[in-house]
Amino acid sequence: MPREPRILASFLHGTLEAIDQIDADLGRRVRAELKPESLDEIQNAWAASWLPIRLDVELTEAFFRLAGSARGCQAMRQNLVATYQAPILRPLIEGALRVLGRHPGKILRWAPRAWSLLFRDLGEMEVEVREDHATVRISGLPPEVAESREYLLGSAAAIASVFDLTGYQGTCELRQHGEGQARFEVRWQDA
Repeated sequence: MPREPRILASFLHGTLEAIDQIDADLGRRVRAELKPESLDEIQNAWAASWLPIRLDVELTEAFFRLAGSARGCQAMRQNLVATYQAPILRPLIEGALRVLGRHPGKILRWAPRAWSLLFRDLGEMEVEVREDHATVRISGLPPEVAESREYLLGSAAAIASVFDLTGYQGTCELRQHGEGQARFEVRWQDA
């Protein structure tokens, strides 16, 4: 029997904190928009525990509904940048920057490792890097993720946080989603 896809609880805690930093009133409204049992499960989870991905989808969709795509993407990117400093990712990120340097393509090649630290049983990420762009594919996604445009837009914003790490200018766009998969195109220019 397949296991339920899960996300690290600290990432959901970080999403709520990022929303609060953008607009505390919006944070209260997002919390009110969640099912009470969902909010309880998120808030009472130990940071290093695993929560069902449905909670992250519910949180992301509520936030995007209330804040709009631009603010939603801003918070998702901000959250991943903050997560880079968390104990679970910091050694990986610092090691990657030290070994590979600050080129987006080189760092994106490590994205599947970060994916496996943040998620459990949530498909597979593959990254194909070219000179000035990359394609990120995620396959094996459950329908609640693959069919949630808001969730995948947030994922694109999180992928774009590679530019915060590297100092490059660039974009990440959701190009395709559905049927258990998503494809993102990442483009950059020299810093």
